[in-house]
Amino acid sequence: MATLVAVFGGLMTLVGATGVVKPATLMRGVTSLWRTGLGIHVAVGVRLIMGGVLIAAAPSCRLPEAVRILGIIALVAAVLIPFFGSQRLGALIDWWASSPPGLVRVSGLVASAFGAFLIYAGV
Repeated sequence: MATLVAVFGGLMTLVGATGVVKPATLMRGVTSLWRTGLGIHVAVGVRLIMGGVLIAAAPSCRLPEAVRILGIIALVAAVLIPFFGSQRLGALIDWWASSPPGLVRVSGLVASAFGAFLIYAGV
């Protein structure tokens, strides 16, 4: 199970690196996914799956308490996302997508660092 944590970390690191190297590509991908109407479902689904995997894999990870807490946070986020509503989240995504590339790069760095942490914890 810890390998799945590392896989999630690798995917997150790749997405974050895309934001650092090609911020416009990441912004286009996120906004186009959101506009299909699937964005909120993908956001909830990814967090549910990731939260469940993190909680289940925590005992076999290098930093079990940290991984378990991150899993709980992911599950809480998955539950709360629908309460914010599609319009409000769409406005947030539009704001993020229209922000300067530097902000997207910083977001990518944060995502990459989080992904690297998950890789470390899962290997």
